[in-house]
Amino acid sequence: MIFFMEDSNYEKVFQEFQKRFLKKNIDETAKRLQLKTDTYYLYVPFFNENCRVEKATGEITGETGQELCVSDRLTIMHHLCCHQEFAQKSDRKVPFREIREAAVFEAAYNRMALEPLKKAFQGRGDALLKAGIEIGGKQEKFGDVSITLQAFPMISLTYIFWDSDEEFPAAANILFDNRIAQWTHPESVPVLAETGTKRLIAAMRI
Repeated sequence: MIFFMEDSNYEKVFQEFQKRFLKKNIDETAKRLQLKTDTYYLYVPFFNENCRVEKATGEITGETGQELCVSDRLTIMHHLCCHQEFAQKSDRKVPFREIREAAVFEAAYNRMALEPLKKAFQGRGDALLKAGIEIGGKQEKFGDVSITLQAFPMISLTYIFWDSDEEFPAAANILFDNRIAQWTHPESVPVLAETGTKRLIAAMRI
């Protein structure tokens, strides 16, 4: 399970998927995932950052060529390699527990995505909205504050936050595209949630 891998193991897994990527028809992949491409690169929008995948090597860098952490690189590679040819656009949003393929990771999802979100933004719902807009999110009308982040062109996540009051502690939820597991590896579903949380928290500190 990738939540508990050492970086060296992440790298080994990434390299295996990198080999799979190099065997794929990159133009077909780009069309299916709504990605732009040129002679040398495949461009992958990832949480408001236009990452680059080198066609010849499968190496992944940020939009200015900067190095990405191995977790982000593996998450991108999962999307490129593990989407299904028959994948369909999602038609509704569902909570994590309703994603059958990923439900086994619910404990890690709660710990890595929901708990940090509640802790960071308790009493600061306005900061959550500001952070979400800062990283390209779209305001929604759920809870006290809600924001939809576009993880990839075909995958979005909606973060919902209820602030604490005299009776209840802060609460949070994330809604996912109901067909998200058709577009990536099931293990990447909670990782995408964690990544969005980290980026919201980082944007709050800018």
